[in-house]
Amino acid sequence: MNPLVPDFILEQDAEGQYAGAVDAAVLHVSLPAVVELAEQMIARQAIDPDALRALFDPLFEAVHQSGGFVAAFSPGGGFTALFPDRPGRNVTRHARSAALAMRRSLLELAARRALGAGGAQMPFRIGLAWGSVHFTIVRIAQDRAYFLLYGPAVEACQATDRGVDDSELHLDRSFRERLPAASARESVAELDEADLLTAPPSLTVAAAPTDADAEAFLPPGAGDLALEGEIREVTTVSISLDRVASPTELIQQLHEIAAMYGATFAGMNVTERGFGALFYFGVPVAHESDHDRALDFALELKSNGLGVPRLAVGITRARCLVGFFGAGGRREFACLGRAVHLAAQIARKAAPSSIWADERAFLAGEASHQWSTENIFRFDGFDLPILVYSLERRRIAVQEEFYDLGPIGREAELDRLTRALEPVFAGRSAGVVYILGEAGIGKSYLVHSYRHQRAQLMDMRPLLWIEARCDQTLKTPLYAFEFALKEYLGISSEIGQRAKQAGLDLALELLLERLPEGWTEVRQGIDRSREALARLLRLRSEEPATPEAEAAGRDEALAALSALLVAESSLQPVVVHLDDAQWADPSSLEAVRAITAACRDLPLAVICSARPAGEGADVRIPLDAGTPSQVIELAPLSQERLLALAEPFFGGPIPTMLESLLGQTAGGNPFFAQEILAYWLEDGRYGSTHEAARSSRFMPPRTVNSLLVARLERLEPRTRQTVISAAVLGREFDTRVLARMIPDASVLVDHLRFGEAQRIWSRMGEHRFEFCTVLIRDAAYGMQPKAAAERQHRLAAEAIEAVYGDDLEDQRAALDSHRKLAAAGAALDSAG
Repeated sequence: MNPLVPDFILEQDAEGQYAGAVDAAVLHVSLPAVVELAEQMIARQAIDPDALRALFDPLFEAVHQSGGFVAAFSPGGGFTALFPDRPGRNVTRHARSAALAMRRSLLELAARRALGAGGAQMPFRIGLAWGSVHFTIVRIAQDRAYFLLYGPAVEACQATDRGVDDSELHLDRSFRERLPAASARESVAELDEADLLTAPPSLTVAAAPTDADAEAFLPPGAGDLALEGEIREVTTVSISLDRVASPTELIQQLHEIAAMYGATFAGMNVTERGFGALFYFGVPVAHESDHDRALDFALELKSNGLGVPRLAVGITRARCLVGFFGAGGRREFACLGRAVHLAAQIARKAAPSSIWADERAFLAGEASHQWSTENIFRFDGFDLPILVYSLERRRIAVQEEFYDLGPIGREAELDRLTRALEPVFAGRSAGVVYILGEAGIGKSYLVHSYRHQRAQLMDMRPLLWIEARCDQTLKTPLYAFEFALKEYLGISSEIGQRAKQAGLDLALELLLERLPEGWTEVRQGIDRSREALARLLRLRSEEPATPEAEAAGRDEALAALSALLVAESSLQPVVVHLDDAQWADPSSLEAVRAITAACRDLPLAVICSARPAGEGADVRIPLDAGTPSQVIELAPLSQERLLALAEPFFGGPIPTMLESLLGQTAGGNPFFAQEILAYWLEDGRYGSTHEAARSSRFMPPRTVNSLLVARLERLEPRTRQTVISAAVLGREFDTRVLARMIPDASVLVDHLRFGEAQRIWSRMGEHRFEFCTVLIRDAAYGMQPKAAAERQHRLAAEAIEAVYGDDLEDQRAALDSHRKLAAAGAALDSAG
């Protein structure tokens, strides 16, 4: 007997009989205890395979001794057994004998449990039916096959899964009519030991051939699982559909779609309403994007329709017990746990052509997909009602797509920037290149496009790129170059002072090793810069200095930065990008002058991207004589260019209403245009071209900031609060600090993933993120009332102190800023 696939199936497969029917008695036992045992193991993180075998062994033995075989397992914890009809044998009597033996075994086990701690119950339900059972074997390839046993008798027994658990035997009419008259009793109470068959059955199922290919019926990778099973995070996709005349084509379709998305197709099963199927994501083979794959797979099923009148999908996500479960005579690959059972129930309850999911599946997919709240329902095996969400479609990450389209509309400016920086690759200084334009016009995008273009060059020449970012709030002296130095050293504010000092020492030693011994003056400049660079990184605690001492310290810092960049640009071309330079503190602008003067004869360039003087400080820097400079101004894009950016998001022409909005409201600003487009797509009009009545109600806000606020308002309230709290921390934020500011830190991981997917922010390190644009950060910050902002700044200060403890020097400027803003809010409240 092959324990992994019924011998009956292997026999038909070996003979090339891929479809047929037999008359049989069918037995189904509903056994919630299986799921409960699995949940206990998951909770304890301790697998006990003997506990499941102790439950299944006597049940399977009863089936086999009565000439039957275990056909399939149920998501709810039970299983179905078949007793094929044979000449000279009344198999209904054999099936009933097996059922009685199983009932006795389960009652004895329940009694033993009740005597133990807590008086645990073990409900069960056994159903028996008679009728024609069809079999289908689908050979996808030499190494992959599926089988399905189905028919009215199987469906009649499966209905017991939804009944009230009790210890009665439930016999359908056809089954009862085939029993001998003397033993066709109405209830189990009338049955006695005489009804149990003590002699072995006179006819058993034929043994499978020795060359039977059982492994073909197992999912790929299942053989690599630990023998005792494993506990894995699994997304379960269950589908419920109507009966079909022949399931062969359906199984082939499901296999092909599952293979496209990396799903483990666990095979089809029978329900009282028709057919069901289970798909697992994350086991046996796991992928980093398993949950997103599962959601995309469900949407594909919905779109495909599979040619059935009714298709509904249920999705859950949870830790499950994974492995081959059963007993010695029969085992099957399965995922056990309440979530698998719940997925099947959700699919049965879901409306036709809908995809419903539990809260964990929703939270894990909120970042990548669009959802709506469905309703609260009760499900078998769950004490409390469960909130169900409806999956609508994949979110369109408009901002990411815009970046991937390339520099549409900025080809001329990109060419100018390329030519402006070309001198550094000829060993000469390119001086300062100003990139000026209003917020959202594409300054950062232009710089990104240049870096991407440079990285794609096949004849890539060495280039050191250093980001020096200015901050609207933290305008401490040389803040931009403090940021740049950390970028250069690859150190983060997350690490302690000793680690920062070690990083600085190591970087300078490696730099000295790269410098030729004959470059005495350059090497001496590096040695002299050590202390000043350490102070710039706030590695030295210092008392408040006199104005004269502060001026001297600033001069030392400028000299140290200049020495560092002289050394690096002597070895390779260097580009320093001063981003958001309209917020640069005077010392940072002075540093640009000092650096370009020191590197006048070396391959160094400084890009200053800034808003025009009317939107911030004038960033034109008084440079030393002979230092080159040029300006690239970004004008608004034409309507044709904006439409070219939008067209890839639609399968046909752009809706007329959207075309008008992009042309008139966006004002040629690509960031505004992409936000309008995102607002449109999130409103459910993706791909719509003929919805004039609906689109006439679509009127986005008229400014970039108000549009960003409107988009943020659409977020789930907890996610929105996380974004606002992060905005209080600034353009960059530490997730450990943020976790202490939000009401429920357990949801932070999901919210961070959502923000990344929607390009609200991007990851900088293990605990550090940054908003993708300062516009999003400013919009989120401005959404809160003054009193709420004051409370948030106070929380931020407290969180920074708690996270960084005694290592606060690096956070001093941020801490002082939060305290000041919190106090200002409190002072305003007192004055009011």
